[in-house]
Amino acid sequence: MPNVRDTRTEHEAELNANLDHAPIGKPQTRLSEPLPPELPPDEFVKELTNEVMNSAAANIGPFYEQLIAKKIPIEGVRDWVKQWYIDARIFPSVIAQIAANSYYFYDARQFMGANLAEELGEFNPSREHPVTVRQLGRALGVSDEELEFAEPYPETLLYVEYRQHLVRDYHWLEGLAAGSFAIELTIPGRFRRIAAALREQFDLDDEALEVFRIHAGDERLELDYGGDDKHAEEASNLLRKYAVGAELQQRIRLAIWRSIQARKVYQWGLYREICLKRNPAWETLTQ
Repeated sequence: MPNVRDTRTEHEAELNANLDHAPIGKPQTRLSEPLPPELPPDEFVKELTNEVMNSAAANIGPFYEQLIAKKIPIEGVRDWVKQWYIDARIFPSVIAQIAANSYYFYDARQFMGANLAEELGEFNPSREHPVTVRQLGRALGVSDEELEFAEPYPETLLYVEYRQHLVRDYHWLEGLAAGSFAIELTIPGRFRRIAAALREQFDLDDEALEVFRIHAGDERLELDYGGDDKHAEEASNLLRKYAVGAELQQRIRLAIWRSIQARKVYQWGLYREICLKRNPAWETLTQ
């Protein structure tokens, strides 16, 4: 007769062996699953681009759909600008962190350093990109005081702090993919549509909409860098050059996945607080 204790121990060992997680992968990835094969540089960047551009969370999610459709009243738009300002004033530190982590990769450091200079308005405090969000806020009736001391939605706080973790604690290429490539690739198209909607809905002028014009590209600006299309292209060139080997490529895929998941959290927070809570049905749902 077999020993029951020995049989149970063997069974538990077998279960534990099947529960090992792969060191590189999503939480649901098992150790037994092989890494995807290494892709040629152009094919790899094309895969990443498709992943980002085909993601609603990375591009235009439910909140932005409502904003672009001009369905959000002025009070809701003001609330959105407050949350955006929290995001915008932290973003230069994201770029700075990637530059800091790139160590002796001189071309990456030069690119991220130039990008940081742009974010900081060429070191003119009055031209920093977060300040252009303040211009938009003023045009919509939001004071600098309200913007500077706005309370973040829980999702806004989680998003900006998790993003900082991604670029601080991961390989610089993972940070580049999550914090520069995945974010800036989607900005120009979305910003053009938002700017057009806000101009029509609230009769805003070019000065109020400068933050969108900077990031989407506008040759009429004194300092036009070509918008974030240019940044995304430069980031993709670095990924082509340095993202070699199956393991590093998989880590970059996962960094982009995490970036998109974090943005999804942020967008749903905006949608809940600004759209759903203004719906009369919200009261009945939460009783």
